[in-house]
Amino acid sequence: MITAVGAAMDDNNTVRAVAIDYKAVLRGPGLAHEGIAELLRWLDERNVAWALLTNDPMDAKSALAAAGLPEPALHLCRDDIPDKAKRGNGAWLEAVADRLSLRTNQLILVGTSQFDWYTGIHAGVVHIHARWASRLGKPITSLISDEPADVIELLEHFLLHEPSWAFRLDDEDRAFEIRSMLPFNAQFPRGGGRTFTVKDIFTYDKTVKVGDQDARDVLMLHLLCAAYLDGTLPGQSLFCVYPSSTPAKGSPQLAGFLQRAKVMTGSSYKEDLLERVAQAPDTSLERYRRSTGQSTGTLDISIAAQARTVRVNPTFKKKIAGRTVIVFDDFTTEGKSVEWARILLSEAGAARVIALTIGKYPSGHTAYQLRTGISIDPFSTNDITAADFLTTPGAKGVDQGPSLALAATMAHFVTAAQEASAETAASDGALLRPIPAGSRWPMSSYLDMRQKHLAEMLTDIHPAYALTWRAEEFVPEGEDRVTALWWITLPGQAAEQWYDTDEAERLLATICKVAGVIWYPAGERGEASPA
Repeated sequence: MITAVGAAMDDNNTVRAVAIDYKAVLRGPGLAHEGIAELLRWLDERNVAWALLTNDPMDAKSALAAAGLPEPALHLCRDDIPDKAKRGNGAWLEAVADRLSLRTNQLILVGTSQFDWYTGIHAGVVHIHARWASRLGKPITSLISDEPADVIELLEHFLLHEPSWAFRLDDEDRAFEIRSMLPFNAQFPRGGGRTFTVKDIFTYDKTVKVGDQDARDVLMLHLLCAAYLDGTLPGQSLFCVYPSSTPAKGSPQLAGFLQRAKVMTGSSYKEDLLERVAQAPDTSLERYRRSTGQSTGTLDISIAAQARTVRVNPTFKKKIAGRTVIVFDDFTTEGKSVEWARILLSEAGAARVIALTIGKYPSGHTAYQLRTGISIDPFSTNDITAADFLTTPGAKGVDQGPSLALAATMAHFVTAAQEASAETAASDGALLRPIPAGSRWPMSSYLDMRQKHLAEMLTDIHPAYALTWRAEEFVPEGEDRVTALWWITLPGQAAEQWYDTDEAERLLATICKVAGVIWYPAGERGEASPA
């Protein structure tokens, strides 16, 4: 059965619950992380439940009330998980979904450890690392939030909208699905009265900034989040990109993002799963020539041209059987490329093939099927003709998809960057005003990322090691600059000790070494260098 539409999905195909590790909520007994109360209140206002995850049993209601936080919709500890599975097992999130009567793709996980990352991967649930609560010693590939407000931004602009598509096809008989996000000529704001189109990025290979964000990353993240919400980004899938017309040349705009996003739901990215082994006609160029009367009409741009030049890489012969394979492409017109990808991968043993494309041209999608008696080798090129395929034309036209929502998202990032720039300018102006030497006041904001990183790490470790601290800004005698002082008291230390930033970093490095915690001052290397 085939259904093809370009509309919104059924109701409630959005994130309905957020599972949060307790370390991302509480930084100590009775102490909430800055901004977490706003996040929980924001979730409540939008009827998004939140579940607290703790390894050990605890009176969650009392612990949260002591920190001035609301009670979660659900609290689970290891005793509540089947077979008391440790964190890292997908059973944790399956239990959350079961208790809240949701699908796992209606959840996201906000975690603080590498084990939380594994939990999301094994459940096929989007994972966000709460960097405000924990800086990992080992690197992970995950969505990162520096503060709870970042989770709000991700939800508001990417995960709380019903997924909609410019073109959508569901073909149950062929175990094939297509999702095309936007019409080919979709246009978006980039600030300063300027606009850009999706073709600027994915056809002309331009780098476009919207505020502080790369427009490509915003578009790709929206594509993946929408696919996640409607069930076309299942966990443990294989990702690949349909190759360009030139051998050994892929799509850098797609590949560059997928290298980082492959574990969004625990999938893997195989750049060379589909191979172009011989030069093929540039179908876009030939279509343009034909539309302008410049074509000779002799160039073969049928699906047979794909069959003669694209194959499944034999290296993956034993890794496809029974898997879901997601094929990414920039644009689709009549569907020859994605249809050939489906035929190849199905013949190689894939259980399900999903095509995700950024854009769709208005030509109708044509379904292709090999005629009875025609066989191919998916791991080699196949010298067949267009007559060897049965075709079923589909309806023409595309919808607008999420064009309006994405335009609002782009405008948000432009405005956010403008506001941040204005704040920085105002702060710089304030520091230029004369301040009497010796003046001191509580630190209300960080002058640079080095101070911010030091404060974050002190916050991370102080509950576990009975360390207390605060920071002040002051103007040294005989100088006109503002600097920082750090008041740090260690266990058993009677007198207060003040340190400048260099001294505070050396002290913290010593404490971390004794505690077995990996930490480097900002900018030296590793996780300490702010992204």
